[in-house]
Amino acid sequence: MHRTVFISSTFQDLQTHRKAVWNVLGNFNVAIRGMERFGARKESPLETCLFELEQCDLYVGIIAFRHGSVEPKSEKSYTQIEYERAVQLGKEVLIYLIDEENAQMPIRFIDRGQGRDKLEAFKVTLRERHTVDTFLDEQDLAAKLRRDLSRTLQVRAGATTSSRSDEFEAAQSVLSQFLLLPKSVSGSDIRVKLRATGKAYPASRAACKEFNLAFGATIGIPVSIVAPSLVHGGEAFDLFVDQKLSTGLLRVDKGDAIDCYVQLHFAETEIDELQARFRTRTFHTGGAFAQFALGKEFGEVVTRKADSAVAMEMSRCLSIEKTANPATSLSGES
Repeated sequence: MHRTVFISSTFQDLQTHRKAVWNVLGNFNVAIRGMERFGARKESPLETCLFELEQCDLYVGIIAFRHGSVEPKSEKSYTQIEYERAVQLGKEVLIYLIDEENAQMPIRFIDRGQGRDKLEAFKVTLRERHTVDTFLDEQDLAAKLRRDLSRTLQVRAGATTSSRSDEFEAAQSVLSQFLLLPKSVSGSDIRVKLRATGKAYPASRAACKEFNLAFGATIGIPVSIVAPSLVHGGEAFDLFVDQKLSTGLLRVDKGDAIDCYVQLHFAETEIDELQARFRTRTFHTGGAFAQFALGKEFGEVVTRKADSAVAMEMSRCLSIEKTANPATSLSGES
């Protein structure tokens, strides 16, 4: 049976984003409701939107920098009213908020003053009620919606197989670009299977600052990529995990596999130390003779400093596969 999806957002600033969403939805067995196809009606625009919403199963909310059209009596935006009706009716809800740190938007599409204050209050409500996702641009939004719909629709249909191959194929392209032009796809969210190459450690203040993480509430895990397979091969990354997602990951050992969604990060400056030091320590290296002897024995040590830093931040964990144990699901997803 067809399911019906309602697209809710401001229009002028997100026309291209909405088009990308329509294109994604066209690849699924769903009916689509959105203002692009409402046509001329005797009802007011808001009445039409709410009527169409009531016929839907799934609400997709896309929020950027505009508060949008306002209903005079309540002084709430159409988007917020649509959202509240969806919640009231018990619809499934997917929320996508623009990445306020990295996304680019023309200045004319960024609200100021009272409109901005009300929009920010609405975003706070959305973050408190839902696990929201963020998007950089049309392509990023489309990729994340495709991923979430694949999971949502399969769960409802009782499917036991996942779209792993499709997701890893999409990740292959993004990762290949990330290794060459990391800034161009920083913030992208992809699915990967990783292999721990060491134990978890507390993330340093410098790493948290560069990647906008919470210092004292973030762990790092050195990892290599298992899937998708990379042409370059051998690339090592650090996976950063917020404390809210750290269940089971604190005990990850070298060799354990982690199937998860990650957000890619790029910092323009090198991070000298990724691991935090919560206590001051004093130590002494070997003497001059020892250093001279080691140099003769093993050859001169050469270090090439990095120009920048790249990393992954976990956005959702699907499973952890211990080296000696079968996969253990953390989220109930298959």
